[in-house]
Amino acid sequence: MVRVLHIGEYVKGGVATYLHILFQDPTNDVENFLLLSDTNSDHEWEIPADHIHYYDYTRGLTSIPSAIRAVRQGILDVKPDVCYMHSSWAGTIGRLAMVGMRHRPKVIYNAHGWAFLRDTAKWKQDIYAFVERQLLPWTDAIVNVSEYEQNAAIKRGLPKAKLHRIYSGIPDDGRQPIFDMPKQPRELKVVEKTVKFPENTVNLLFIGRWDPQKGLDYLLEQFMNCERQDLRLYVIGAPVVGNASQEQHIQELQQRAKQDGRIVFAGWVPHDELSNWYAACDAVIMPSRWEAFGLVAVEAMKNGRPVIVSDRGALPELVTDQEDGYVFHMDRPDALINTLSSLSKEKLSYMQQQSYNDFLKQFRADSMWQLTRQLYRKDK
Repeated sequence: MVRVLHIGEYVKGGVATYLHILFQDPTNDVENFLLLSDTNSDHEWEIPADHIHYYDYTRGLTSIPSAIRAVRQGILDVKPDVCYMHSSWAGTIGRLAMVGMRHRPKVIYNAHGWAFLRDTAKWKQDIYAFVERQLLPWTDAIVNVSEYEQNAAIKRGLPKAKLHRIYSGIPDDGRQPIFDMPKQPRELKVVEKTVKFPENTVNLLFIGRWDPQKGLDYLLEQFMNCERQDLRLYVIGAPVVGNASQEQHIQELQQRAKQDGRIVFAGWVPHDELSNWYAACDAVIMPSRWEAFGLVAVEAMKNGRPVIVSDRGALPELVTDQEDGYVFHMDRPDALINTLSSLSKEKLSYMQQQSYNDFLKQFRADSMWQLTRQLYRKDK
């Protein structure tokens, strides 16, 4: 049995989802351990409690030395065969903890979105890429979650021999999507109010954080500039804690949206209730400004819903324009408005089966589990 120590920093959101899926691998030949920050991390996991270790840490340069010591001690205590590091911060801390270590374990690193691909200043991107190259001596394998990430890493000078493209997947529970929309208007309960989905409207669903990456501000502005009155947008999510300017901007857009009347803000919805929202809507929309993969798109496909995506990051890898969704060019004026204006409830319904077929073909967790297990056992 392979002992794998997963090392994280703030483990929540997409990184947490990725780990939750890894831990659901039904095979019994991997023993998983987890070492992560006690701050801003999930605290409920599928592995035994004595396999989970938290360290005191708050993100910042001054906290890195103590985090390195804690991670190094955790590695020495667990004595893993493999250390799998998740996210840029965890990858930096974890690999620095390996410096000078005799007989170190095999190191796998997954950035879950390269920092040098973020929408930021070029000099910052260059620094991020420089740091990644300097940490290569303590890196045996790098997992990229898309071809987009893989190609970007090669362009930045990371050795192709260490790079492995493994698409993220979702466990297939065998449930068939609801392809036929209900004949009567549908309703869902959200806290103390009822959200209605009229039968004669095209209902779109956004799920995600309210931050610049996910592009909700862009979506709201474009949607409110679209003149179609038979469109509805349902927004699941909340502002990012600590991003005051972005939260204020979204609040201003919310006030305008209330006057518009076609947009519903549902707040956070428990993950196990999302399938009802997918079933109630005609399509999911992802206007991301950058995206290493796009797990929401895969969840939509699993539920048999077409996806409308921007042409940024890995999203065009997941969606084929006019077949299982739409890809709009974010840099072109009115591109999203034109896409919204062209939507047909009938065509979206026709795309549902193709969307589900794409999930079955490419994005089930079985493939992710198998390729990851192979990587654990591959020689350094």
